[in-house]
Amino acid sequence: MKSYFPITALLIAAVFFSTTGFQCGSAELTSAKLYIQQKQWDKAEQSLQKELAKNDNNEEAWYLLGATRFELRKYSGMNEAFTRALALGDAHKGEITRTRLAVWGTLYNEGVSAYNRGKDHPSAYDTAITNYNTAISIMPDSSTTYYVAALALYAKNDQESAKAKLETALKKNPNFTDASRFLGQLTFMGAIKKQEAKDSAGAVVEFGKAAKAFEMAYKASPNDAETIASLIDAYERSKQPDKALALTSDAVQKDPNNKVFRYAYGVFLLKQDKFQESIGQFTKAVEIDPNYTDATYNLGVAYLNWGVSMKAEVDKKAEEAAKSGKQVKEDKSYQEKFKQAIPYLEKAAQVRSDDAALWQQLGKVYANLNMVDKSKAAFEKFDQIMKGK
Repeated sequence: MKSYFPITALLIAAVFFSTTGFQCGSAELTSAKLYIQQKQWDKAEQSLQKELAKNDNNEEAWYLLGATRFELRKYSGMNEAFTRALALGDAHKGEITRTRLAVWGTLYNEGVSAYNRGKDHPSAYDTAITNYNTAISIMPDSSTTYYVAALALYAKNDQESAKAKLETALKKNPNFTDASRFLGQLTFMGAIKKQEAKDSAGAVVEFGKAAKAFEMAYKASPNDAETIASLIDAYERSKQPDKALALTSDAVQKDPNNKVFRYAYGVFLLKQDKFQESIGQFTKAVEIDPNYTDATYNLGVAYLNWGVSMKAEVDKKAEEAAKSGKQVKEDKSYQEKFKQAIPYLEKAAQVRSDDAALWQQLGKVYANLNMVDKSKAAFEKFDQIMKGK
């Protein structure tokens, strides 16, 4: 999974601030309005703070303090002042709403700019996160801001904080496909780490959480191939094979020319020893993409396992016959399946030439067909690869 995702800036409208229409009040408020007209923002802020120290319930003064702090780019303080003004009345609700939206857009765009610089200057990610967090405080219901903040946190390798932002984004907007898919990917990556750390139980739990995130993405975008493939994988790894099989079958019916769905369906059928059905799916996948190596390889494996299963039955009957003193006609029909496996395994080996397991399988197939030289060469290749590891 890549660590950098380009983000596009937003178009935002400019905000114009004026004191026209204000009535005079106390000396501090009158002074503040004069300073505002003169654009002496620091002095205006000081006068308004003095006014509010005397009269904390002055809605107009709180609004003017917020507007002044907007000009000073003290956005957190601006937001606090606006919140206090709205608590006292809605006389300036329209102006406050427009200003907050403009500030949110400015912070969002500055965050985008910093984030995009982060690819070459990693410290810029901190600037982006700061901007996004301030934007969130101003417009806490914007799911998009939580999402882009998660991207910046992920770029800094802070996956847990990124997941928390995504979870909040999805509380705000459950149909936010990009957020649910990204949460699924991050959770899936965490599950892989647990798996690598030999924490199998923990990994299964995390894969289950990833599946839930992908389910949200699937619900919002039921025809997205990437989401379906991710959900199938998460279902399988979280020990929910029935859900995985049902989704895979449904995906193939919806999009029969999707090689990934055909392949995934074939894998599940193969795990259930439904050899003929799995071969049908792998064959379709290879027809769609003749260079689909994984499908080619598993097509060979399906024939091989089918042959092994048939041979096991033959051996069982022979053993039972021997115990009862009966003679059974030798049945080598399983060899036909081994022969059918060879061209697919050989083709896969041309691409996956360093795959030890593949060469071992080929060696066994050749041996069962009494192809001595090829069997010897395959096992020698297997030994070379294993010694090199």
